[in-house]
Amino acid sequence: MIILLIVIAVLNVQAIPHVDECSTCMRCNLDGILPDKPTTPDELIPANFQPSTQSVVDKQTLPACEECRGCTTNLTLLVKSGSKVMWGREFNDEGGASPNWLFLAPTSKTVSGKAIVKVACIPVSKHDNGMKPKCMAEAAARFAKLYLAIELLAEDCGLTDILPKVWVEPVNGIIPGKGYHIRWLGLWMEQAEGISLENLVRLGKPMMHPNDLLKIMHETVNKTQVVHAAIFDLLTSQCDRHAQNLFIAENGGIKLIDNERSFYENHWCALDSILLPTTKKYTINVMENSWVHKFKDWGDKVPKCWANVPLLLDYRCYVKDGKIGFNLPEEVKMCLRKVQSMKVEDLELEYGFPDNNTAIAFYNRSMAMLEKGFEFALTEGFPRNPNPWRYKFTPPCCKIKHTDTYRCEHDWNPDTAVPFGDAVGGGDWKRDWPDHGSYVGGSSF
Repeated sequence: MIILLIVIAVLNVQAIPHVDECSTCMRCNLDGILPDKPTTPDELIPANFQPSTQSVVDKQTLPACEECRGCTTNLTLLVKSGSKVMWGREFNDEGGASPNWLFLAPTSKTVSGKAIVKVACIPVSKHDNGMKPKCMAEAAARFAKLYLAIELLAEDCGLTDILPKVWVEPVNGIIPGKGYHIRWLGLWMEQAEGISLENLVRLGKPMMHPNDLLKIMHETVNKTQVVHAAIFDLLTSQCDRHAQNLFIAENGGIKLIDNERSFYENHWCALDSILLPTTKKYTINVMENSWVHKFKDWGDKVPKCWANVPLLLDYRCYVKDGKIGFNLPEEVKMCLRKVQSMKVEDLELEYGFPDNNTAIAFYNRSMAMLEKGFEFALTEGFPRNPNPWRYKFTPPCCKIKHTDTYRCEHDWNPDTAVPFGDAVGGGDWKRDWPDHGSYVGGSSF
């Protein structure tokens, strides 16, 4: 009798088609074979971050399946993965506005048992507008290498406390509600604890009272990690550190996410972070966005300054005399000395940088921080922003109050002058309205 039941069960399983035998599958059983070894550096090539052309053609000739077997990854759409209750308020998980797909998947590699999975080259629209993400497999492979290089250098420099764990691993699962079979490499990331600063400031249900928000920023946020985050962003030449890419946990811990725009990888932007004075994203929190970007509708208005909440993440508020200088954490110093002792070619191999240029950017920034100090590396070191993106220091605002809006609680008079040139593209001014810039960026700080 037992043997008969086993035979029936086996026959039932065999009656269910394998996911490879379906064009689409709405429900896939997780009985596939998991990878028995980690992804190697040699596998980080564009072809492995997209479906093969032949497999796409072959899939279209297969039947649509309601149920199938052979998957190993249970994917949930990140935007629908749930919400978090923090500080007595509900915050929805953020799926992002990008056309690219983000998923949540179970994993044994994180404490929470969950990971966010980024998958490139899915030929299915994520939004109702029908816009399909472009297949940028080469960029996906390149960014994967950058993430893994950051993972290694963060371990060497003692900065892992502010970064989620990242790895590359095959994805073998279906898109919920769509049935499309993903069957190639994805970038896996530990789900950062907490919520983004953007979410914290604007999107709670009910929305957080300004005084409660300021209490968190003044009293709860980990100030040591604020300093570490500024060091990380400068060291890695981060170019996309906005309020959605910085997470704050209920205990005040900070995590930095979406770190691929780094190491001067596009040969244009060298630094842009809400954590780093003299960069555009920081300056926008001091002055009005339309003034900084020089939009046409600005007219003859006089720019006003108010203290936006991210200014409380200014490292100068939490270090002696408002400067880091040479007072870097000891593990960071040891890391920079290690870099100093190596050739660029050796750095490229050891950390797995995608090319020589990104390794050079890391080497140059490291040497400036070690030999000239933090502020020199920030303002004069290489890689360096084009002049329209090199702003003057504004004084730090380390205490904020809320009246009719957020205002600095101590004397604070920023210079509202901005550099000559195109603040959007970073090039020369070629627009058909006057440039209200008044100095050459980088000529004075």
